[in-house]
Amino acid sequence: MIGIITKLLALFFLFSSIAIAQPVRIVTEKLPPLQFSQADGAITGAMVDIVNLLLQKTNIDANIEILPWARSYQIALEQENTLIFSMLRGEDREDKFIWIGKLFAINSYLVSLKGNQDFQIDKIDDAKQYSVGSIRQDLAETYLRKHGFTEGKNLYLSSNYKVLWQMLFSGRTELAFTNNILWKYEIEDTQLDPSQIAINYQIPDIASDLYLAASLGTDEKIINQLRKALAEIKSDGHYQQILQKWHLKTTAQ
Repeated sequence: MIGIITKLLALFFLFSSIAIAQPVRIVTEKLPPLQFSQADGAITGAMVDIVNLLLQKTNIDANIEILPWARSYQIALEQENTLIFSMLRGEDREDKFIWIGKLFAINSYLVSLKGNQDFQIDKIDDAKQYSVGSIRQDLAETYLRKHGFTEGKNLYLSSNYKVLWQMLFSGRTELAFTNNILWKYEIEDTQLDPSQIAINYQIPDIASDLYLAASLGTDEKIINQLRKALAEIKSDGHYQQILQKWHLKTTAQ
């Protein structure tokens, strides 16, 4: 009888440990040069290098998935033990995720096609008279809605950047919400001409810090390991080396 109980207890603890040790999922979106897929399907980029280094230092076995942003965001919102990057840390997202650490920083802009018209934008409300394109579930969408933009009236959302830029170049929208690092890569990837873009207005009051974050309920041990590893690579120079490799300026840490 004692032997049977011992075996049952062993099985209980075995299955309990399996249940606790859930696999980690890592999701992101295509944002060259931060994260993107090569022609052979390999996932690369500056932030990919950083996240892979963190995985290596923490012995976390996981693969990075590149998905449309709205899907990545929803997965991280709903599934425990999910990591997501590179995500802007905004007030409306603060309590929805666990913020592991800052990866990079960007500036946001409204841009148009050169020569279309003379846009007079001194504050965000001035842009309400124009049609503005943005990415669904992006912080830009939240920002624009908060400032009174209405979908179908002066706000036009798309699930990916290719459609965002096609809308601008085809005249379906007059302005696009973007940032200083990614727009040239996105436009070239859409096989359009980035030299046709004019920067009209810098957004002064939107979150600019890109983070590695985790879904609520993610194992606290994983969170602490990743935070420690990120602090280490920033202090020992590996973080700066990766940014230099990708010709990105080191941001405040």
